[in-house]
Amino acid sequence: MRLFFLLLFAGVAAAGPLTAGRTGEARARLLRARGGSAATDEAVAKALQWLAAHQGEDGRWDADGFGADCDCGGVGKGWHGEDAPCPFDREVTALATLAFLGGGHTHRDGPYKNQVSKALAWLRGGRGGTIFGTAYATQALAEAFDLTGDDELKPAVEAGIAELLEARQPERAWRYFPAEVSDVPTTTAVVVALRVAEEAGFRVDGAYKAPTLALLDRLVDPKTGRVAYHVGADQLGYTPTTANAASALLIRSWLGAVRTPEAALAMRALAERRPKWSIKVKRMKVNGVERDVQIGNLDLYAWWHATEALARIGGPEWTAWNDALKKALLSHQRPSGHAAGSWDPEGTYGKVGGRVFSTALGALMLESFYRYP
Repeated sequence: MRLFFLLLFAGVAAAGPLTAGRTGEARARLLRARGGSAATDEAVAKALQWLAAHQGEDGRWDADGFGADCDCGGVGKGWHGEDAPCPFDREVTALATLAFLGGGHTHRDGPYKNQVSKALAWLRGGRGGTIFGTAYATQALAEAFDLTGDDELKPAVEAGIAELLEARQPERAWRYFPAEVSDVPTTTAVVVALRVAEEAGFRVDGAYKAPTLALLDRLVDPKTGRVAYHVGADQLGYTPTTANAASALLIRSWLGAVRTPEAALAMRALAERRPKWSIKVKRMKVNGVERDVQIGNLDLYAWWHATEALARIGGPEWTAWNDALKKALLSHQRPSGHAAGSWDPEGTYGKVGGRVFSTALGALMLESFYRYP
């Protein structure tokens, strides 16, 4: 506490308890304790360098336009990876911003303060997107507030909280567009954003917590630990997945519900599909339609959720997951050329969010040692 006041009166903002481990000796201590290394920190540094070099002048990361002046390739595409303009600039901009904040870089201090400042200004503009976009933007703005205490960020965070709570579905959880049944990935993005905002000192109505956990309990496959996409998803041909188990476990970690049979089932499911950078595509019929279906578990989005959940839970499950994750990520980060520091947008959702999306997620995973206490 004495250190906090010394910094305050010296005119230096002290990070809040949520983000206090992202700089200095606290970061170094957490990096060692949780299984990070000089190699993981170097990979994060290179990823942030790539992101900084591909930010637009207006502060956003253009998912399908960032490559206009380079040969990096891997631009984002349409909703399902089709050749169409990518509609997720707000989402990928917020994720890239979270990657800078995760490394302790703010709009007030550090070598990337100009990039972070422009990104936060763009996100405060509230430019469209899905509920994912609102959730990620709210989370980024709340983390920036926690890191700096900048009161000018508070109205945007409070507006984001209000928008997210207003968007709850009948099951008291969330969907990427209103008036549809709640799904696990969208609910995960929203719950994390609301909990981050709450931990940063914002008032958040917690009435969603118990109903969200009850919904997750309904979606668990008791034999495999995998989790359904939403209620009734089996009628549409969707089977329970390990990816949704990772998302559900992340929700449980933020809502204090990891010592439950359902959480144990999820961890068992993740133990069977640890990160491995391997992908094959097979032509199959899905609901009567011929499609190229990915075979393998290269899914950076699911890895990110599992990484954050297991890092918070700790123990042997985290150690084994982290060992596999480091091997997969460090050996596939682009080593040279204009794309150096980035990750190729392969696997699930890679074609949708493109290279910005993949690189932001790679950095976030390798920051997991110190992002949160």
